[in-house]
Amino acid sequence: MGLFRKRSRKATEPRVSEMYRETVRTLLNIIFCIVGLALGIVYLSKGLLVGWVFIAGFTFFLLIQFSDPSDTDI
Repeated sequence: MGLFRKRSRKATEPRVSEMYRETVRTLLNIIFCIVGLALGIVYLSKGLLVGWVFIAGFTFFLLIQFSDPSDTDI
C-alpha cells in the first residue's frame, strides 16, 4: 500500500526549489564569466597584459560551468 500512497506537496517542494536555485546560480556564474571575458578584451585593447589573465581565468571558470559534476580530475 505504501507504493500507491499519495505524496504530500511538501515532499516535492525541496527538490524543485533546489533545482531552481542551482539553475539561477549557474546562470549568474555564466553571466559573471562573460562580463569578465569582456573586461579582459577591453584591457587587451588598451594594451594591458592583465587582460590575458582575465581571459584565461574567466575562460577556465566558464568551462567549469559546462563540465559534468562527476568529473573530479581538477
